[in-house]
Amino acid sequence: MKLYFKNNFLVLSYNRETRLGKAQWRGQLQGAELREAYLLCLEMANRFSLVRWLADDRKMGAICPADLEWSLQEYIPRVAQGSLLRMARLPSIFEENLQAVGVMVRKGHTYDLNLAFRDFKTEEEAMAWLMEPL
Repeated sequence: MKLYFKNNFLVLSYNRETRLGKAQWRGQLQGAELREAYLLCLEMANRFSLVRWLADDRKMGAICPADLEWSLQEYIPRVAQGSLLRMARLPSIFEENLQAVGVMVRKGHTYDLNLAFRDFKTEEEAMAWLMEPL
Protein backbone atom coordinates (compact mmCIF):
# COMPACT_ATOMS: atom_id res chain seq x y z
CA MET A 1 0.00 0.00 0.00
CA LYS A 2 1.22 3.48 -0.87
CA LEU A 3 0.53 6.40 1.42
CA TYR A 4 -1.71 9.05 -0.14
CA PHE A 5 -2.47 11.30 2.83
CA LYS A 6 -1.86 11.34 6.57
CA ASN A 7 -2.75 13.60 9.47
CA ASN A 8 -3.74 13.08 13.11
CA PHE A 9 -7.25 11.90 12.17
CA LEU A 10 -6.94 10.05 8.87
CA VAL A 11 -4.52 7.83 6.97
CA LEU A 12 -5.32 7.17 3.30
CA SER A 13 -3.46 4.55 1.29
CA TYR A 14 -3.98 2.68 -1.96
CA ASN A 15 -2.71 -0.16 -4.13
CA ARG A 16 -2.88 0.46 -7.87
CA GLU A 17 -2.48 -3.20 -8.83
CA THR A 18 -5.43 -4.44 -6.77
CA ARG A 19 -7.31 -1.10 -7.13
CA LEU A 20 -7.79 -1.04 -3.36
CA GLY A 21 -8.11 2.03 -1.15
CA LYS A 22 -7.99 2.18 2.62
CA ALA A 23 -9.09 4.87 5.07
CA GLN A 24 -8.06 4.59 8.72
CA TRP A 25 -9.97 7.06 10.87
CA ARG A 26 -8.98 8.25 14.36
CA GLY A 27 -10.89 10.58 16.63
CA GLN A 28 -13.66 13.00 15.88
CA LEU A 29 -13.56 15.33 12.91
CA GLN A 30 -16.14 18.05 12.43
CA GLY A 31 -17.10 20.66 9.90
CA ALA A 32 -14.56 21.60 7.27
CA GLU A 33 -12.02 19.04 8.50
CA LEU A 34 -14.42 16.10 8.11
CA ARG A 35 -15.70 17.34 4.75
CA GLU A 36 -12.16 17.77 3.45
CA ALA A 37 -11.29 14.25 4.63
CA TYR A 38 -14.32 12.78 2.82
CA LEU A 39 -13.39 14.70 -0.33
CA LEU A 40 -9.82 13.37 -0.11
CA CYS A 41 -11.24 9.84 0.00
CA LEU A 42 -13.23 10.54 -3.15
CA GLU A 43 -10.25 12.17 -4.84
CA MET A 44 -8.04 9.15 -4.18
CA ALA A 45 -10.71 6.67 -5.31
CA ASN A 46 -11.33 8.59 -8.52
CA ARG A 47 -7.68 9.35 -9.30
CA PHE A 48 -6.71 5.67 -9.20
CA SER A 49 -10.06 4.19 -10.38
CA LEU A 50 -10.30 2.16 -7.19
CA VAL A 51 -12.90 -0.60 -7.07
CA ARG A 52 -12.26 -1.90 -3.54
CA TRP A 53 -12.37 0.11 -0.31
CA LEU A 54 -11.58 -0.70 3.30
CA ALA A 55 -13.00 1.78 5.80
CA ASP A 56 -11.37 1.25 9.18
CA ASP A 57 -13.78 3.26 11.31
CA ARG A 58 -12.97 1.53 14.61
CA LYS A 59 -11.53 4.68 16.21
CA MET A 60 -13.71 7.21 14.37
CA GLY A 61 -15.78 9.39 16.67
CA ALA A 62 -19.30 10.73 16.32
CA ILE A 63 -20.51 12.58 13.23
CA CYS A 64 -22.48 15.70 14.17
CA PRO A 65 -25.93 16.30 12.61
CA ALA A 66 -24.76 19.11 10.28
CA ASP A 67 -21.93 16.93 8.94
CA LEU A 68 -24.27 13.98 8.53
CA GLU A 69 -26.65 16.16 6.50
CA TRP A 70 -23.77 17.39 4.31
CA SER A 71 -22.66 13.79 3.84
CA LEU A 72 -26.14 12.74 2.73
CA GLN A 73 -26.43 15.63 0.27
CA GLU A 74 -22.87 15.83 -1.09
CA TYR A 75 -20.70 12.83 -0.21
CA ILE A 76 -23.00 9.83 -0.65
CA PRO A 77 -24.19 10.85 -4.14
CA ARG A 78 -20.55 11.17 -5.24
CA VAL A 79 -19.68 7.75 -3.83
CA ALA A 80 -22.68 6.33 -5.70
CA GLN A 81 -21.36 7.78 -8.97
CA GLY A 82 -17.79 6.59 -8.39
CA SER A 83 -15.83 3.54 -9.43
CA LEU A 84 -16.11 1.54 -6.17
CA LEU A 85 -17.68 -1.90 -6.48
CA ARG A 86 -16.95 -3.37 -3.06
CA MET A 87 -16.66 -1.64 0.34
CA ALA A 88 -15.75 -3.33 3.61
CA ARG A 89 -16.07 -1.54 6.93
CA LEU A 90 -14.61 -2.18 10.35
CA PRO A 91 -17.30 -0.41 12.43
CA SER A 92 -16.57 2.23 15.04
CA ILE A 93 -16.57 1.41 18.72
CA PHE A 94 -18.66 4.57 19.26
CA GLU A 95 -22.45 4.18 19.10
CA GLU A 96 -23.01 7.71 17.76
CA ASN A 97 -20.79 6.93 14.79
CA LEU A 98 -22.56 3.64 14.13
CA GLN A 99 -25.91 5.40 14.00
CA ALA A 100 -24.72 8.14 11.63
CA VAL A 101 -22.94 5.73 9.29
CA GLY A 102 -26.06 3.55 9.30
CA VAL A 103 -28.06 6.52 7.99
CA MET A 104 -25.41 7.10 5.30
CA VAL A 105 -25.48 3.44 4.24
CA ARG A 106 -29.28 3.46 4.00
CA LYS A 107 -29.08 6.61 1.84
CA GLY A 108 -26.53 4.88 -0.40
CA HIS A 109 -28.95 2.00 -0.94
CA THR A 110 -31.49 4.43 -2.44
CA TYR A 111 -29.21 4.85 -5.47
CA ASP A 112 -29.01 2.38 -8.33
CA LEU A 113 -25.45 1.23 -7.77
CA ASN A 114 -23.29 -1.82 -8.07
CA LEU A 115 -21.54 -1.28 -4.74
CA ALA A 116 -21.51 -4.24 -2.36
CA PHE A 117 -21.12 -3.19 1.29
CA ARG A 118 -20.35 -5.36 4.32
CA ASP A 119 -19.21 -4.92 7.91
CA PHE A 120 -16.46 -7.10 9.38
CA LYS A 121 -14.94 -7.69 12.80
CA THR A 122 -11.35 -8.11 11.61
CA GLU A 123 -9.22 -6.58 8.91
CA GLU A 124 -8.21 -10.06 7.75
CA GLU A 125 -11.83 -11.06 7.09
CA ALA A 126 -12.51 -7.76 5.34
CA MET A 127 -9.46 -8.08 3.10
CA ALA A 128 -10.31 -11.66 2.16
CA TRP A 129 -13.76 -10.55 1.00
CA LEU A 130 -12.45 -7.46 -0.77
CA MET A 131 -9.89 -9.47 -2.73
CA GLU A 132 -12.38 -12.04 -3.99
CA PRO A 133 -12.89 -11.80 -7.77
CA LEU A 134 -15.31 -9.04 -8.71
